[in-house]
Amino acid sequence: MADPIPTPTPTPAPKAKRQRSTINRAHLDELKNSRAVAAAATDPANAAALATVEFDATLPGQITTLAGQTETAIGKLTGTRAQKTDLTAQEIAARDALIAVIAPIQTAARRKFTDPHDPMRHAYFIGENLAHETLAEVQTAAIAIRDRLVPASPAVSPLDVLPGIKAAQITALSNAITQYASGVTAPDDQQNDNAAALQMIVANVGKLAGLRHQVQLAAEQANPWRTPGVAATRQSFLLPTDRPLPG
Repeated sequence: MADPIPTPTPTPAPKAKRQRSTINRAHLDELKNSRAVAAAATDPANAAALATVEFDATLPGQITTLAGQTETAIGKLTGTRAQKTDLTAQEIAARDALIAVIAPIQTAARRKFTDPHDPMRHAYFIGENLAHETLAEVQTAAIAIRDRLVPASPAVSPLDVLPGIKAAQITALSNAITQYASGVTAPDDQQNDNAAALQMIVANVGKLAGLRHQVQLAAEQANPWRTPGVAATRQSFLLPTDRPLPG
């Protein structure tokens, strides 16, 4: 009796390439959340409660305007940026070296902003897989993080002070940004424009988060979570219903 013909091993289906959208997804989440909070703040049903806490009625308009500008910038960037998935060995080494400097700062930020839902974590790109991003995007993240830790002038304090992050760590980050921004093949004009646009988007998203937080704090004051009947209102402002707003 002839041996049965062995069943050939099927060729595995090629894995789909991962679309690099981590940072952009966080940007879009902030746009969505900021607009939702602005809409809640302009709802006539919430006007009286907000008025009692002297709410700045210009904040929703500021959010709407900035969100629109940022969304337009994201659309333009998406349309012009080449979807490069294969980095050179030089770019990979530079990106990974930057991530190595950023990682301890992200750990310190997690120690300070302990709530997993704290919007300040987005400012440090926590939960976003930078290892799948381009060198330019990691450079932009590094610059955004550095600018939160370095005072704009000697007369003002930095935006954040993180536990265990001192001058040495901040200097190392600044040096890495300088080294790996200039230590790779010079980008063309379009790449320079894209990098500048991405940096502006990151800055705008940070401003949006700050404006949203101001509105949420006013809503928190006007509708404390222990007050009966405010759960739906708190949800409309993206506030937790079983505890106060962190921070």
